[in-house]
Amino acid sequence: MYLLILILALTLATATTPPTHDQTTLWPSETYRYWVQTGQWKLDPEDDLLIVKNTNPADETTAIVTFNIPETAAGHKCTLLFDLGADDISTGSQQVDVFTATKPTGALAESDLRSVSRQVDGIVWSRDAHVGRISVAAPGSARWILASLGYPGFDCPAGRVVGFEFVGVNDQVAMQWDTEVSGPRVRVL
Repeated sequence: MYLLILILALTLATATTPPTHDQTTLWPSETYRYWVQTGQWKLDPEDDLLIVKNTNPADETTAIVTFNIPETAAGHKCTLLFDLGADDISTGSQQVDVFTATKPTGALAESDLRSVSRQVDGIVWSRDAHVGRISVAAPGSARWILASLGYPGFDCPAGRVVGFEFVGVNDQVAMQWDTEVSGPRVRVL
């Protein structure tokens, strides 16, 4: 009986433990919090809500995440993952629309703040394809409730930077994650 309880406890603990880093999982190279109304942005927004939708345009933000896909991914398929840990936040509808970004190169390439802001604006304005909608509770793994263009799977663009924008769905959404242990990732298959 005690063995059964121990196995059950370990199973539950494992199910809510954030994923670990491994060689086939790519973690974001950059994460930005982007204020939609003003065009302001913040790089590596630790301890901030990343996605906010609350019917107050001044507060509403999206998350822009970039990944460096290594040359070794040539000829492989990739899949977009999203997990939240027990210490992360997901409230409101807990739904997020996922978009690709056609110019996701990092804003760190420029030192002039105005140039950097224009680059980040370009990332958002270059929002390309709507590839799906996910629902994710904290803790938990994203459930794709709508997917298009083959997502969450895609051909790995070896040697390139790819970007995704995560946008809250419905009137009330708030999400926060520890960018080093949870949130979006790309797995090379």
